[in-house]
Amino acid sequence: MKTIFRAVFKLLALITAGVLVVALPLSLTLFNLGEVLFSEPAVERITSSVVVDSDLVPGALDFITNQRAEEISQEIETQGENNQLNLFYLIEGMEIEDWRNMREELLTDEILKQWISSSVNGFFYWLNSPQTKPEMQWNMRPLIERMKGPPGRRVVNTYYNSLPDCTDLQMEEMKTDPGDPLPKVAMVENLCKLSTFPHQEQIKVYQEILSMAVDRMPGEYDLTQRLVEEDGALNKPFAVKKNLRSYRQGLALLLLAPLALLLLIIVFGVRSLEELGLWWGIPLVGGSLIAFVTSLLVRPLWTGILSERMPETIPATSVLYHELIAGSARLIGEVFNPLRWQSFLILLLGLGLLVMGFVIRMGKSPDRGPGD
Repeated sequence: MKTIFRAVFKLLALITAGVLVVALPLSLTLFNLGEVLFSEPAVERITSSVVVDSDLVPGALDFITNQRAEEISQEIETQGENNQLNLFYLIEGMEIEDWRNMREELLTDEILKQWISSSVNGFFYWLNSPQTKPEMQWNMRPLIERMKGPPGRRVVNTYYNSLPDCTDLQMEEMKTDPGDPLPKVAMVENLCKLSTFPHQEQIKVYQEILSMAVDRMPGEYDLTQRLVEEDGALNKPFAVKKNLRSYRQGLALLLLAPLALLLLIIVFGVRSLEELGLWWGIPLVGGSLIAFVTSLLVRPLWTGILSERMPETIPATSVLYHELIAGSARLIGEVFNPLRWQSFLILLLGLGLLVMGFVIRMGKSPDRGPGD
């Protein structure tokens, strides 16, 4: 009977060791994920890196305005004095270089970082307090001031200078008699430089359009309200907060899983230091190797998976497509880069335990078996 129980325990120890090989890299990965997602400094740092140090903003502006050009045009026109201008053509005609220039001149790093900080701080304050909904407002006044000032004028000048000269057919369509005013409506539809009017007069037309956009902008942008309108998830804020807190607590406690498995291995299979070295060493080496290899391969694998699952509305040739992949890869790096040194240290520990087990075994007399 004693032999049967010992065989059952050895089998249970073997099963537990096999589970540990899988649980170890999984627990480490999810723990690291929680350390990134639920750390306010980490989220702010990563978001700033992804948004500020990339073309994500120009790419997003280019994509969104092309998707919603008619709607955005109508919103701006209803606030302007010159409602006969159809701004659809102007918005749709913006190229990625125009958005890059606008980002550089108007959406400075300081403005973007302030918006990111406000959003992240508002979210985590809500998560850690009894507050009903997160308060995430973007101060639009610095942007409005730049749009009204010299940076806005530089953006308009650069945009106008990037326009091609009007073709003969366009010139014929916009033909005017001497003394007639600029054909503003036709200018916005054709988007070219007329040779029959001074450039400065034409630039003023586009400056008026920028002024229309400025008049449309509020002093503060309520990101929370926008999220409620777009998603609706924040209509149940207490449920969302409860789930997020549960995820945070669960991810923080995940490292207890491999520790519990190690203790079970001791209960089921360890009766000596020699057996401890073998029963702990082998699964620790196996699990750490899986974790280490995963940390090396995850980036190209993730890029391939995301590329296949990217929404069809985002063209593969667009800047936004590539920036979304690059940005998500940075986030993945924050999770898996620590896994490299974590798995390496565990590998060293596992190898040390194996060496200890073999040394003890070699030190025994040849006629004695392990556990005798």
